Amino acid sequence: MLFPIIFFILLGCFSSWLVIHGLLAAGVGQGGAADPQHHHTHSGVIPRIGGVGIAIGFGVTYLLCFFQLNPSDNQTILHFAVVGGAVAAFVLGLIDDFRPLGAKLKLAAQILIATAAYKCGLLIASFEIPFTTTTVDHPLISFVLTIGWFVAIMNLINLIDGLDGLAGGVGLLLMALLVYLGIARGIVFSSILALGMVGAILGFLFHNFPPAKCYMGDSGAYMIGYVIAALSLLNAEKGAILAALLAPALALALPIVDVLFAMTRRAIQGLPLFRPDRGHIHHRLIRTGLSGRSAVLVLYAISLFALVGGLLAFADRGRHFPIFLGFAFMVLLFALRGQKISTASLRVLLADSLQSRQDTRNALYLKNWLMVEAERADSVINLWSDFRFVLKKMGFCRAELQIGAETRDFYVPHTAHEQLDLLWQVTHDTAGQAPALTLYAEKENFSESQFALAADIAAEAWSGACSKWKALNGQSMEFDSVAKEAADYRRQKARNLYRPTY
Repeated sequence: MLFPIIFFILLGCFSSWLVIHGLLAAGVGQGGAADPQHHHTHSGVIPRIGGVGIAIGFGVTYLLCFFQLNPSDNQTILHFAVVGGAVAAFVLGLIDDFRPLGAKLKLAAQILIATAAYKCGLLIASFEIPFTTTTVDHPLISFVLTIGWFVAIMNLINLIDGLDGLAGGVGLLLMALLVYLGIARGIVFSSILALGMVGAILGFLFHNFPPAKCYMGDSGAYMIGYVIAALSLLNAEKGAILAALLAPALALALPIVDVLFAMTRRAIQGLPLFRPDRGHIHHRLIRTGLSGRSAVLVLYAISLFALVGGLLAFADRGRHFPIFLGFAFMVLLFALRGQKISTASLRVLLADSLQSRQDTRNALYLKNWLMVEAERADSVINLWSDFRFVLKKMGFCRAELQIGAETRDFYVPHTAHEQLDLLWQVTHDTAGQAPALTLYAEKENFSESQFALAADIAAEAWSGACSKWKALNGQSMEFDSVAKEAADYRRQKARNLYRPTY
């Protein structure tokens, strides 16, 4: 028994490591400018090709299943649904990595993939409500729950991919749990695929553990999420399906709670629910002084404890329910502590929300306007003029921008722009330039949380505008940089109509 386990893990690990190593050596995904996304915790060019190695490690393991399993059993539609859906999720993510798709289009594609899995038999057909003898068995409920399960797990793995090694480590723990569940159920196919994925993720982590040389990208995140969701259903038995699904759900307790609080926080602040920010637990750990490596190890430890809770949920058909429920409550308390939530902070947050929701919406409109102006701006200095207009409209009284060795600043007359004791102040790194943008606002006009949010939106606006300007003009950002000649009449007409706001 031990030899097959080691063999499939090493097979997936070596295949994944070798493919990623070869792609990195060939320079795949390393061209172009530094990744300009404002809320990322890294700087520089980090290729998003790790998902390719994970897919190869998983695929090689699946091919060997033809030699290790009963050929007739291996032809079942369930098995093809697991692998076919994983490939479809990988392709969807790979397209998005290199040619970003809209959120609605990605969601529609994920629902389509989940629907195909449902039609193939990977579904939550029925389940018993805990502590009762009632069985829920309705086609519409089955369809909605199945689609929700697949889409939620696929996106959850992607949403926690905000720190080097984090999504890969959590995915590794989930796959290890699925290995145990598959062996406990005697489902050889599920066990082998989970072992292969354990190895594939290990091979990826050799290149992704802080400091990362590559990322898994959406391709790896969607694929891992789909395989977790599919193998969980494959391991489920009629009447015990809740236990089989609850085990991986509990193992994901920390990221689930983190995402729920993030969406609640954004809703209160008047922000789009899926807007990236720097309020996640791993961001807060880093702000306490932990390095990226230390923060991810802390989160590994918490996820490992949650994994134990998942095993307790699975054991003896849920007889240990009070134990893992208490454990989940402990994880929830930790998450609340990490979010620094208290009665007083909630009161302040709600008060700020009522006062600033309109200001937040206006700031987002201004950000989008600046992004459009970046397409028409004929020089960086004029783009900076437009940005000054945005800052004044958002309520900032002073700003300093550094690009390379050159610094530009501005202030709003008749404000306390020189009295630092009356001002909030923050510095953001934007568009790969450091230090980049320092913002000031009068304390009498902003609470601390309102200022932090406004400054974050302003820094995101400048970062996004810089990214678009560089992509359109194919050159680095300097104050004296000018736009290249328009490629067509439409662009030239837009540039002729452009008037910077001095």
